[in-house]
Amino acid sequence: MKGLSEYIIHFEGLKQGTHYFEFNVDNKFFGEFDCEEFEKSSFKIDLEFVKQSTMMLLKFNFEGTVTVPCDRCLDMVDVAVEGEESLIVKFGNEMYEETEDILILPVHEHELNVGSYIYEFINLNLHQKRVHAKGLCNQEVIKELEKIEQKKEIIDPRWSALQGINLNKNN
Repeated sequence: MKGLSEYIIHFEGLKQGTHYFEFNVDNKFFGEFDCEEFEKSSFKIDLEFVKQSTMMLLKFNFEGTVTVPCDRCLDMVDVAVEGEESLIVKFGNEMYEETEDILILPVHEHELNVGSYIYEFINLNLHQKRVHAKGLCNQEVIKELEKIEQKKEIIDPRWSALQGINLNKNN
C-alpha cells in the first residue's frame, strides 16, 4: 500500500482546531486494496479534521460514481455513491477493544493514514443492488432471461399429479 502516502495526515504539527482536507480517489486508489470490481471510479472526499488536546474528530463527506456490471443485464452501469461517516481518534497505550467509530492510537504516534477508512466508508455506502434505471437494461439479455424463466415454470408431466396434494396435516 505504498501508493497511499498522499492520504497520510501528519497531525503532530497541526494546531488545535478545525482543519480541512480534500482527496480524490479513482481506480488506482482501489487497486491498492486489490479491489478490481469497478470498471471506473471517481470520488471526491472532504475531510473535516478537528484536533483537540486528547482526541481528534474526523468527519468524512464523499460523493462519486463507480461503473460496475448491472446485476440484471451485465452491461456497465454508473452507480452514484455518497455518504457521511465519522471517526473518533483517541490516544492511549492500554488495550482497548476498538469499535466501528473509535480508533485508539499509541501515544507516540504522529500521523494517521486515512486511506483505509476512505476505502471502507465508500464500500459501506455502495448499494448492494447495482442495476440500470427501469427500462435501460439491455433488452436482448432481459428477453433471454425471460425465456429461461419460462422454461423453469413448465412442470414435468410426471410430477403434475402431485400438485393437488395438501401437505398441511392440520386439515
